[in-house]
Amino acid sequence: MPIYTPKQSRTEFKGGKNILASEHFTFIEAGATLDGAKFGATYVEVGTAIAQDKTSGKWVPFVDADVAKYNDFGILNVDWNSDGVHDGIVGEVITRGSVYDARLVGATDAFKENTPIRYVKEIV
Repeated sequence: MPIYTPKQSRTEFKGGKNILASEHFTFIEAGATLDGAKFGATYVEVGTAIAQDKTSGKWVPFVDADVAKYNDFGILNVDWNSDGVHDGIVGEVITRGSVYDARLVGATDAFKENTPIRYVKEIV
C-alpha cells in the first residue's frame, strides 16, 4: 500500500523485505498519519517500530523514554522516503500478528511489552 503526501513524486522499488511471520495479522483500522517532522528527512524502512503521539495524534518513531506519551503502538509494513516536512498517510501499520524479530527496526523490549504482536526469533 503506498504512502500519500501532498507532494507528487515517483520512487523506485527499495527491496521487498518481508517482516510477516504469519498470514494472520491486523492493520490499524483507520490508517495512520506519519509525522514528517518527527521522522526527519530520511528513508524509513519496512519493520520500523512506531507509536501514536497522544498530543498530535500523529504516528512517530518509537522512543523508549516516551512510552507514557503514546496512545498506540504498531509496526510499519511499508517503506517511506520522508522529506522531513510533509506528513505521510499509510494504512499498513501492523497492530496484531506475528513478525520476524530480526527484521524489525527500533522494536525494543519496551515496545514489545506494549503490543499484542508475537515476535518470532528464528527465520526459517
